[in-house]
Amino acid sequence: MKKNKTKQTIYIRTLAALLAAYLVLMTGFSILLIFQEKKMKGLELRTFALRVNSTIESTLQDAIDSNNQVTDIAKVKKQFVRNSPFFTDLGTELAIFTGDYKLIFNTNDNWLGSYTEYSEGSKHYIGYGYVKPKDWFDEKSVTELENYLYAEPKAKKVGDLAGYLLNIEGFWLDDEMIIPDKISVTPMYAHSFDDHGEVKSSGGTRQNNLIYTSNYKNTNDLPYFEHGSIQPANNSDGNDERQAKLRNMVLNKEKLREAVKHYTGDISYERVNPVTYRYYLPIPYQNTIKETNDQNNYSEFWTVFAREVNLLDQCAGTLTFVWLSCFITFFAAALILSEQTYKTYQKREELEKHRNEITNALAHDLKTPLSIISGYAQNLMENVHTEKREYYAGNIQANVNRMDKIIREMLELSRLESDRLLIKFEDVSLGEVCAKITNRYSQVCHDKHIMTSLEGDAVIKADNSLIERVIDNFFVNALDSTPEGGSIRIRIFDTTLEFYNSGSHIPEEKINEIWLPYRKAEVSRSKTKGTGLGLSISRTILEVHKFSYGVKNSKDGVVFWFKFV
Repeated sequence: MKKNKTKQTIYIRTLAALLAAYLVLMTGFSILLIFQEKKMKGLELRTFALRVNSTIESTLQDAIDSNNQVTDIAKVKKQFVRNSPFFTDLGTELAIFTGDYKLIFNTNDNWLGSYTEYSEGSKHYIGYGYVKPKDWFDEKSVTELENYLYAEPKAKKVGDLAGYLLNIEGFWLDDEMIIPDKISVTPMYAHSFDDHGEVKSSGGTRQNNLIYTSNYKNTNDLPYFEHGSIQPANNSDGNDERQAKLRNMVLNKEKLREAVKHYTGDISYERVNPVTYRYYLPIPYQNTIKETNDQNNYSEFWTVFAREVNLLDQCAGTLTFVWLSCFITFFAAALILSEQTYKTYQKREELEKHRNEITNALAHDLKTPLSIISGYAQNLMENVHTEKREYYAGNIQANVNRMDKIIREMLELSRLESDRLLIKFEDVSLGEVCAKITNRYSQVCHDKHIMTSLEGDAVIKADNSLIERVIDNFFVNALDSTPEGGSIRIRIFDTTLEFYNSGSHIPEEKINEIWLPYRKAEVSRSKTKGTGLGLSISRTILEVHKFSYGVKNSKDGVVFWFKFV
């Protein structure tokens, strides 16, 4: 329960810390991206404005006299109407003023009409004008016409509806304004498709039930034309309220006068909300400012541009991708970090537990010889049984040696587990090392009537002294666990060395524990003569050599082994 609570606390704290860092970083990134987008949208508007103004300059140069006066305002307006598809950009409004702030042209939501203005032989000259449907048709008719005009059906096969064609059947021309007599709607059906699946050609038949009549009476002797067609304006994105505000901005003469008075060529903007800006840019005729004698800045003509941009909408794709991808990255990092932190915590807890166990075990192992030494020393001091003085001294020396062995093996284990251990790799004959160890303990085996055998040999790359220590510890462990009259068998294979000793099995629940310091197969540590560190030292040496190792119960004994490849 405590472990689960600790794990939960670690995960929550790590996730909370990384989530806070994630939110701070992503908020900062979002603000920076929106700020950069604000600058980019200003540059885009300026680029668009300069391109449009270049066309306006060409038009005005052909229509003004030496006094910078427009010679034929109707012709200029028609020319601007002709170029209106080029002037307009989605969401952008513009207006053109004379030097004395008289409006010549401005973008609007009228429909653009085209017609044959006149012909010379087989050559036809196309004229353009605006159709303002609300002036000539009722609200219902205008709505129906707009639905046809802006319909975008997706044709997928021949014969599918591809759109509608709006034709003007007779109209009068009042300067740049077209006054329709009738407007007919012709459904168009797909005939063929291009390689991209788009309609390549279509056709249809005029429907008598789709004709709208204006009932206009020509009382002003306006010129009459028989045929024309209609196309929608492209500077509206459906937000009529926003476009109306932008249109009012570009038509505001006082705002233009103020901008001209302090003209620097920079784009001005006003903030609608934290992420929406309304840009305003006046550009002079021929992109220059002249000075009069009274030092007032002016230009013969001015083009004014306005555009509203929601920066969050513009950055939404990038922000969504970055926020989502970074969230996944941060979340994965948080899980990994939490898991590693918890593992570190577990290792620290295990290390603390291990340290306490070693401390307790070491104290236990040292307590007995110290008690014996203390008792014998007290007897010597009080001259108790003086005839046993040599016996007391011998036992004191034996227990001192036992304590010294325990301490030396503890120091050796610490040295082996440190990062400063240097290993000298060389060719080592396992057969020779095993024979040396067997001879070392031959007298003990003889006294206990234990039979030993050695089979096979192999030469490995290892540190000779360390491997000898492993085999010595294995042999001593086998010798200590083998009953009188038992046997110890050492077998060396191509990749493995095995130590078998007859005797009782190791309890399954203790098999993994015997490699730890002061962990023995017997219930009572006092039943063995070892320090409880031999197998732990062997484990450390084998792990340093990257040799796998283990122990298993056989039919009538125990087998310790390690692989050297």
